[in-house]
Parts: sequence; C-alpha cells; structure tokens
Amino acid sequence: MRGHLDACRSLETGVPADCRCEEEERRYMTLAGWSFGLFVFEFAGGFFANSLALMSDAFHVLFDGMENILSVFVARMSRESERNEERIRAIGGLVSASLLLVIAGIIIREGWERLFAPHEVAWFMTLVAVAGLGVNLWQRRHHQEAPDEHRNITHFWQDRHLVSDIAASGAVIIGGVVMLVSDWYWVDGLLSVAIGIWIAFLTMRRLIATTTNHHGHNHPH
Repeated sequence: MRGHLDACRSLETGVPADCRCEEEERRYMTLAGWSFGLFVFEFAGGFFANSLALMSDAFHVLFDGMENILSVFVARMSRESERNEERIRAIGGLVSASLLLVIAGIIIREGWERLFAPHEVAWFMTLVAVAGLGVNLWQRRHHQEAPDEHRNITHFWQDRHLVSDIAASGAVIIGGVVMLVSDWYWVDGLLSVAIGIWIAFLTMRRLIATTTNHHGHNHPH
C-alpha cells in the first residue's frame, strides 16, 4: 500500500501514480453543490406546497451537503496524515452521524404533530419530488464513478446516504400521488415521521459500524 504523501508527491514530480488524491475532494465538492441547490429547490417547493414531507426531505439533503463538505476536509486531512487516516475518517463519521441524528429528531417531532393536524398539500409537490429524485440518481451515479483507491469508509457511507435520499424521494412521490387522488393529507405527516425514523436508523447503523470497523484510503502498489 502506497502512502498518501508519497503518492501525491509522485504526481507533482511527474512520476506516474495510480492515486488521484484531489479527485476525492473535488467529487465531494460537486456533490455538495448539487445537494445545497436541491435543498433550496425542495424547501421552497415544500413551503409553497405546504408539504412537511418535502421540507423534511430537503433538510435531509441539506445535511447530506454538509456531510459532503465535512468529507472534503476529512479527505484532505487523511491525505496529509497517512498515519492518522483511519482515526480522522472515524471522527468525521461520528460528527456527521451526530448532525443527522439531530435533524432526524426534529423531523420526527414535526411530522408527528402534522400527522394529527393535517394540512392541505398542493399538487405540485409531487413534481418537485420527481425533480429531486432525478438529482439524487445523478449524484449517486457520479459518486459511483470514484476510483477504487477512494472507495473507503467515507465513500461507503456517502453512498448509503444517497440510496437513502433516493428512497425518501420515491416515498414522497408516492405519498404525493396518494394525497392528490384521495385528499388523505395526514399522509404528509406520516411520510415525515417515516423519513425521520429511516434517517435515525441508518445513522445508528453508521455509528455502530464506525466504532467497530475502519477502512482506509486504498492506494494500489
């Protein structure tokens, strides 16, 4: 296994190397940009459509964007400190998971209140959710293009979050269709609670896995 500093220096000196260190940072910055843009789009759509489920999904996307920014710093610190890479990635995962648990709790509380006090939801929330699904699918495809040496624990859990985003968007779309044809607006609150519980479940899995297993940044010989 080649070290971070040696591999990156070999690129700077012109010697061929398989490690493309800065690509990991650029990939997470790209994902963050799309996540922040999607947050604004979905939050505005949820606000005007009066859909808590859509706004909950928007906050989920927002924290994914924040996690991507955190992943940029984790990748950079890991690149500059090979010896402490596993520890740095583990700490980054714990910080990210803590933030997600906070937002999950807020979503569950607000969704529970909306479940027993439903409000009419505008029809176009479904269209906003469809657009969000498209962005999530593109993000995962882009993330899956990462080279093998960057498929570490940071990459693994980011992929799981993208799958979660895709599932949440699909659920919001189905819920939007149900409300459109039946006027069962309590579904909006139910979806919010479900999204919050799902986020909390995945986050707890990540916390357990982070504290029991570590994966480094793999550089081929």
